[in-house]
Amino acid sequence: MLEARVHDSVTDIAPEDWNRCFGDALEDHAYHLAVERAGLPGFRFFYVTVAEAGRVVGAVPAFLTPYDLETTLDHPGLRKAIVQMKQGAPWFLRASLAALGSPCTEMAMLGIADPPQARPIAALLLDAFLEAARARGGALMAVKDLAETDRPLWQPLLAGRGFGVVSGLPVARLPIDFTTLDDYLARLSHATRKDMRRKLRGRNGVELKRVTTLDGFEDAVMALYRATRARAEMVLEDLTPDYFRAVLEGKPGRAFCALYLKDGELLAANLLLHDGTTLIDKVFVMGEAGRAHNLYFVSWFDNVAWCLDNGLQVFQAGQAAYANKLRLGCRLLRTDMAFTHRNAVVSQVLKVLSPMFAADPVMEVA
Repeated sequence: MLEARVHDSVTDIAPEDWNRCFGDALEDHAYHLAVERAGLPGFRFFYVTVAEAGRVVGAVPAFLTPYDLETTLDHPGLRKAIVQMKQGAPWFLRASLAALGSPCTEMAMLGIADPPQARPIAALLLDAFLEAARARGGALMAVKDLAETDRPLWQPLLAGRGFGVVSGLPVARLPIDFTTLDDYLARLSHATRKDMRRKLRGRNGVELKRVTTLDGFEDAVMALYRATRARAEMVLEDLTPDYFRAVLEGKPGRAFCALYLKDGELLAANLLLHDGTTLIDKVFVMGEAGRAHNLYFVSWFDNVAWCLDNGLQVFQAGQAAYANKLRLGCRLLRTDMAFTHRNAVVSQVLKVLSPMFAADPVMEVA
C-alpha cells in the first residue's frame, strides 16, 4: 500500500532513498540540503515522500514564500506601475505561495522510483502536497517549472484538481556533440562566429581561477550578485553567502566556482555543478567591468571547453538571455507553471488573467 509522508527537512529522508527517486540527479539530496541550509530570506521548505512497504518510491521538494504576482507579469510598464503602487500598499497582489519544486532548480524535481506505479505515486504526492500546503498557510498553490518531459504524467492530474497552466521559462541546454571548440564555432552562423571571436579577445589580461571555496572572495562575489540581481526583471529567490558556501561544501568533487580576475579585482564569478554527463551553470554574476571584457561570452566558451576536456555531454545554461543562447546553439526545454488558489473564485479569476503572467514565447523551442 502506498503511503505519503510530509517532512520539514530533507535530513529526515535518507540520501539514498531521495536520490533513487531522481535517478541520482546532479541536483540531489546534498544540493537540496545546501539550499535548505542557505537561509534564503522568506522561504520555508518541506518535502513529500511516498513509500510502499517502507521503501521510498516517490519524492518531491516544496516551499512556501510570500509571492508578488507581478513578478512574472508580461508587461514591463504595468509591472513598474504595480511596483510603485506597492510602495504604499506592499500587500497588494501578494499571496502566500506554496509550490512543488525548488527556487534553486530550473525544473521541478518530481521523483518516482517505481515507473509502473507512476500515476498513483504522482497523485498521492500531489494530494499530500496540497494538504500540507494548506495546513502551512499556502493560498496560491503551484508547480514551478514543470518540464515538458513530465507533462504526460502530471498535467492530467493537475487538471483534475483544478490547476490552470501557463508557459514558464524554458531551460537552455547545449549538446556537447562536437569534439573541439573549432568544430563548435563552425556550427554557428558566420555573423556569430565573427562576433564571438571579437568578444573573446576581450579576455585579454583577465585571469581564470576555478576554486572550490570562496575564502577571501565571498564579499566580492556577493557584491557582484547584488549588482546582477538588480538588473534582472524576474527574480524569485535572494541568494545568500551561505548558499554559495553550502553548495561548494555539500557537493565535493561536483561543484566549483570560476572566478575572473584582473589585477586582483574580481570581475565575474560562475557557480557550476557537474557530474560525468552534465555541467550546470547555477549562478553567473558580473559587474560593469566584467561586461567591458565580455566575460559572459568568455565564460561560456570556458565552460564549453571544460565540458570537452572532461568528456561531458550537456551544458545546461539556465533560464535567461535566450537570444544569445539560441545563437550559440542551445536547444530549449519547455517548462510550464501550474497554479490554483484555495479560494475557487480567485482561482477562476487567475485563470482568466493568466495569459498576462505567462513567460514570453521563445522561438525555436525544441
